[in-house]
Amino acid sequence: MSTFDDAAGVPAELVVETDDGLQCTACAHRCTLSPGQAGICDVRKNVDGELRLLTYGQVFDRPTGPPGTADPIEKKPLYHFHPTSRVLSFGGVSCNFACEFCQNNHISFAGPEDLELREVSPEEAVESARTQDCAGVAWTYNEPTIYAEYVRDGAELAKADGRYTVIVTNGYFTEEFIDEVGPYLDAANVDVKGFRDRPHVKHMGAKLEPTLRGAELAHDAGIHVEITYLTIPDLNDEPREIREFAEWVRDELDQSVPIHFTRFHPDHEMRDRPATPVETLERAAEIAREVGLEFVYVGNVPGHADNDTRCPDCGTTWIRRNGFRASVEGDLDGTCDCGRKIDVVV
Repeated sequence: MSTFDDAAGVPAELVVETDDGLQCTACAHRCTLSPGQAGICDVRKNVDGELRLLTYGQVFDRPTGPPGTADPIEKKPLYHFHPTSRVLSFGGVSCNFACEFCQNNHISFAGPEDLELREVSPEEAVESARTQDCAGVAWTYNEPTIYAEYVRDGAELAKADGRYTVIVTNGYFTEEFIDEVGPYLDAANVDVKGFRDRPHVKHMGAKLEPTLRGAELAHDAGIHVEITYLTIPDLNDEPREIREFAEWVRDELDQSVPIHFTRFHPDHEMRDRPATPVETLERAAEIAREVGLEFVYVGNVPGHADNDTRCPDCGTTWIRRNGFRASVEGDLDGTCDCGRKIDVVV
């Protein structure tokens, strides 16, 4: 285990020099930092004229045993990417958002000095994936964009070891991030937290457009993308807003991109609202299908029929799910009985 040290970490590579200081180019905030200043994320800091990533190789994890947490890939959630496989998950501290409803607030609202962190090198992360028989490695739990260089190095090694790579992200990254890290990423779940800019700024602490742009950049780069829409009562669940979101997915991504309308549960600073009614999620899914989206899921409702993957053309069930348990019906590496190509990465 390690304790916080201002001089820890490594020089950050996603940075440019400006007349006003060092500008970080990892995330869309593009913080410009004078000596001694840290970015919104708290982990990228101008130290004596050099931008440093303070938490390179430092993760929030149990202190002993193989590092990382072996999760079902369905937990990310990724429903069309190596179904039933296990992915070794890593997360750190802090975030570049300030979501009032964050369910991982114990780490995402912590700075590097607030928690004891475990040192896990990229090599150790991949070795642990091998030891725990995980098919891939994921960077998740807090926002992986803020420790971009660590993700890049780990993902490069994981792919060289024959494992897939995943990020679970708010999408608030840049073209520079995609250029640097994207070649080593296989999949991303992008969390779109509404489709109105004003509440996005008020409740998440960031503008909406860069998240949408990030999802588009990842998709255009050939990364497998799925979108989660955390559906929050009286905040982002109005039918017109849902329709505009679905139209954006159809027009700017693709009608076959999987969408997860996920149930909200009260947490952190947003305990004044009830859990999302299942009927609201079902209506959102209905709207998305009306718009033309082919793979629409209801999330955080174990046992719901809209957790299964079915052929949009003939209705044949390809994958059945109950919670994070999945079972594959037939051969996914081919075509459906009706002749449609099965839209699942295996």
